[in-house]
Amino acid sequence: MTQHYKSDPESKGAHLDRVSQRLQYADFPPQVILETTAGCNIHCSHCAHRIMERPQGWMKMPLWRKIIDEIAQRAPHTEVWPTFYGEALTLKYRLFYMIQYAKRKGLTNLVLNTNGTLLDEEACWWLIDSGLDRFIISLDGFSKEVFEKVRAGADHEKVYANVNRFLEIKRERGSHTPIVECQFSMMDENEHEAGAFREYWIGRGAQVKTREKLTWTGAVDAPNLSEQVRRHPCGWALRTCAIHWNGDMVACAVDYEGKFKAGNLENATIHGLWNTAHRRMERIHMERRWEDLPAPCRSCKDWQVSGTAQHNKPAVEPALAVAGV
Repeated sequence: MTQHYKSDPESKGAHLDRVSQRLQYADFPPQVILETTAGCNIHCSHCAHRIMERPQGWMKMPLWRKIIDEIAQRAPHTEVWPTFYGEALTLKYRLFYMIQYAKRKGLTNLVLNTNGTLLDEEACWWLIDSGLDRFIISLDGFSKEVFEKVRAGADHEKVYANVNRFLEIKRERGSHTPIVECQFSMMDENEHEAGAFREYWIGRGAQVKTREKLTWTGAVDAPNLSEQVRRHPCGWALRTCAIHWNGDMVACAVDYEGKFKAGNLENATIHGLWNTAHRRMERIHMERRWEDLPAPCRSCKDWQVSGTAQHNKPAVEPALAVAGV
């Protein structure tokens, strides 16, 4: 479970060698991350949102429809996340409509991430019925003390009750979707709870995703990321199209301030920007011309985390057992 957390530079380098071998150019991004809102209701210790300086807003519906229409036409199986640097459930009904629109257009790989604080009964029912494909709930702590230290502003009992209720409703409905992943970002404060966290949530029918702590392009201290690991091409830069709420396409999923902008989707297309300005950045990564990288990439160490997340699944998903499958 923790083999990549603070692992020695040689083993991490060997793992990243294998990740790099799978990277290749794509005509359309395999993953699109859409910032439906930049606002968040909690202040996690390991997230750069608490120091973010760019304006916060929410994506307007005409832009959302334009982006979704392009994805539906070109690559409906692309993994699409209607969330980036904010808590999407703060939008509630607007978010529900956005998901509904995307599913109606034929998108088949829709993934939502939430902190679970606003996952009330109505949201549970709606998300289960929406056709959402995967639902990631970031928790990062098992005990009340650790959870509330890492995820400042969130209430441990309330969030855990919300997630358990979601799983309960999913079982009652016998629903296959969404697949639920409880996420645990590994760090010094919570490393000792990883085993208990995994056992608890797998026992309740959720998958568990464990990943390393990020620096968010240097904004947060992450001692697990080492200067001694030899540089590799970044999986996020080559696989992920990240779009801020105002339409800016930025470097990747950790470019929280938008220091690199390929262009704006109000007057461009994903396909167009991905194959021009963004492709030039990809080529620099693939050719290992590190000194030519744009500023946010040059000093970033978060490429060490790309492709290292670990997933644990329950032996039998309870929802399927209830459905008699």
